Amino acid sequence: MPNESRARENDTATAFVIPAHRQPGLLAEAILSVLRQEGGPPCAAVVVDDGCPFPETSRTALAMAAAHPGRVFALRQPNRGLAAARNTGIEFALAAFPALRALFCLDADNRLRPGFLARAFAALEAAPPEVGWLYSDIDEIGRPQNFTTGGDFSLLMLLAENFCDAGSLMRREVLDTGLRFEARVPGFEDWDFWLGAASLGFKGRHLPGSGFLYRRRPESMLSAAERRRPALVRELHDKHARLLRPQRVLELEAAEAPRYALFSPERPGMRLVLDPAREPVASLDPAAARERLLAALESMERVHLPPALVFAGDAALGLLRAHGVVRNLFWLAEARLRDAEVVAVEIAPGGERDELAIESLPVGDAGASDLIILRGRNLGGLSRAKDIAWLESLASPKPEPKLRRMRVSLPGADAAAAGGGAAFRHLVAEVEALRRARRRRTALKPGWRADFRNWRDNVPERVHGFSGLGAVLPLLPEEGRRSFGFVLPLFALGGVERVVLRQANALRRRGWRPHLFVMGEQRIALTEEARETFESVNLLFGMGETDSDWPNAHFGAEVAAFGAGAAAEDALGLLAGMDAVLNTHCLPAHALMARLKGLGIRTFCGLHLVERTRWGNPNGTAHTALAYEHAYQGLTVISEKLRRWCVAQGVPADKLHLIRNAPGYDADPARIAAAVAARRDRAPGKLRALFLGRLDAQKGLDRLAAVIARTRHRVEWRVVGRAVLDRPGDLGFPVEPPATTPAQLDALYAWADAVLLPSRFEGVPLIVLEAQRFGCAVVATDVGATGEAIEHGADGFLVPADLPEPAMVDVVAALLLRLDESPELLADVGLRAADRIARAGARDGLRDFLDHLDRVVPEALR
Repeated sequence: MPNESRARENDTATAFVIPAHRQPGLLAEAILSVLRQEGGPPCAAVVVDDGCPFPETSRTALAMAAAHPGRVFALRQPNRGLAAARNTGIEFALAAFPALRALFCLDADNRLRPGFLARAFAALEAAPPEVGWLYSDIDEIGRPQNFTTGGDFSLLMLLAENFCDAGSLMRREVLDTGLRFEARVPGFEDWDFWLGAASLGFKGRHLPGSGFLYRRRPESMLSAAERRRPALVRELHDKHARLLRPQRVLELEAAEAPRYALFSPERPGMRLVLDPAREPVASLDPAAARERLLAALESMERVHLPPALVFAGDAALGLLRAHGVVRNLFWLAEARLRDAEVVAVEIAPGGERDELAIESLPVGDAGASDLIILRGRNLGGLSRAKDIAWLESLASPKPEPKLRRMRVSLPGADAAAAGGGAAFRHLVAEVEALRRARRRRTALKPGWRADFRNWRDNVPERVHGFSGLGAVLPLLPEEGRRSFGFVLPLFALGGVERVVLRQANALRRRGWRPHLFVMGEQRIALTEEARETFESVNLLFGMGETDSDWPNAHFGAEVAAFGAGAAAEDALGLLAGMDAVLNTHCLPAHALMARLKGLGIRTFCGLHLVERTRWGNPNGTAHTALAYEHAYQGLTVISEKLRRWCVAQGVPADKLHLIRNAPGYDADPARIAAAVAARRDRAPGKLRALFLGRLDAQKGLDRLAAVIARTRHRVEWRVVGRAVLDRPGDLGFPVEPPATTPAQLDALYAWADAVLLPSRFEGVPLIVLEAQRFGCAVVATDVGATGEAIEHGADGFLVPADLPEPAMVDVVAALLLRLDESPELLADVGLRAADRIARAGARDGLRDFLDHLDRVVPEALR
């Protein structure tokens, strides 16, 4: 081809690709603006006539090519659209110009000032290799509008809106990757192209005053695209879904737009933070901090201002981090700042040992709070003298601004150590210093170019919103480690919770990051073991999460009403940083799982038992889970009986993972051996019997009371536990507080000869397994899969569940009295029980499930 042979003879370093279609009168002007570039590297114009129906287009291109051989090249193709025309020009330039270093897509109705190329090419050559393109301000032709795109490049901003025109000088290396323009998004081709470049690791850089002139008419291809914006944006986001993954967006937040600015009395200045449990991403001294804040207030489009300012002492933050709740508290504050201006938090000691609680407080004086969190945008008013009353009102009995107060009760926390009052005093001092700095500072004069972009402080929120997420937990991904979320409706250290704790420990040993999510409760039991196991502890409450949608019940089982609206989006944001989640008996979480699955998160449902209503008919968690089965990629069950039940209900067998229950903690082998040996030498008389567990109706408390009354003359009883779901009245016997530590549980099982579980429904109770490990004789009703843990008459005793109540009490009482009379029987049953548990540990199935997770979640979702 003559065009190509002439091209190979020159040393063109920059190519200007000019697609031409239906604009013949403007084409010559665009070509001439290329030819008139001054002082830059050798350049050429490649005109691609995209099947224009006007013959003037072809005549103009050919005439210019003939007049400027080696500098203007004319190509023609059947009409295939703007993207295809640009790609044709790109392919020609890459093949024809061996010395090519950069390329610019110049639309036929735009033009360049003479000094553009010299300035832009020098800036691109001087930039580091990861800078793939230089983007210009938007100076318009024909309309009195001019826009700046100044400030640091932000991929987050580019995900939210396009501020890089196709008229950007791009490095050849971007094109050498094979990246080209996409025809599926007409009008948004350039936005798609830059997102593609960013996904390959390139970034843009602003070139101020570049000399690029952009023609925009009231009706144009871009105007047509804007009318189709929702559909085109969805197409873009589907194509670039990897960039929108919540964990990837969190990493971008940390790098480009940290969510929090921390101010501490002990550390002058400001720390920029995304994850409050991790080290800050940047620290500024007081002068630099005030300069940064004031610059952001003057131009929120160019300079990022953290959306939340946090005033807290190091001691308060240290307490929250030590208990794993700091991320959750910041997340709760973020959600409340939507309809409030300030969130004030006080830290108090836990009401009970090992209890963590987060509760809302009435509006009142925030002056003694341990943390104060306010909107960053409020600084604009606070730094002016006329608004000082707003700040002072925070410490009045009836504050003027919209204020939300919370209290965090932490196990073993010393309220005095949190530094109450220091946060407010430091807030006042920082605002006063900012006001003084503002008076001394010469304000930035606004330029003649406007800024069309959104403020940077809300960009991450917008980007997360594209994935349907509200407030997102500020959890920064950790290289090489995956996050696993355990979702429960409560955490009171009953059997289900202890199974979850065991699973979490196993995951942590495999290198995972376990996180606890409790939906619908403001108080949980947080033992030292739980604090060491879970990297974060998160509560969601007061958002309608406990509501049931009974009008749409599924075969009589309740379903969640928690499926739409801002509350559900916030809950999705709470879980969105996970790589996998396991929902164990949590009603609202069912409504979230399909959308989490759509984000690429592996979703599992944990089932422990088939429950019954107060009238005895089957219902509850397992039946509810059937309504959401399609939203889960797997279901875990704790017994063969429950596995068969799920298959019978239509759950595919391949989705089921059998993880048999095992003792919830590791016991002291020496103590086990001593307890088993002591029972061999036991003389008849005064059997020691134990009830351990939740004091709820499910556990058969009326039966327990009747058995105790019938046997207390010969049996020494201990009842240990507390109510979780029900509020029982006076049981007629003393109740000891729950045992929560391994040492406390070991002491109880070592003391007991027999353990009674007169439950109305169960799964496979941990108490059975733990008691058997210590050689206790377990007497239990034959409900759920208890029969898989007890062989009647050999290593325990099963009482038929269908016996009338008086007969059942008679049978249980007779069994206990028989054990009291026969130490040999007691010892034999205990020995066989201990041996059974010792042999069963390696076959519980947990290792198989962990192996499955490693296969289906081989790496973090980033």
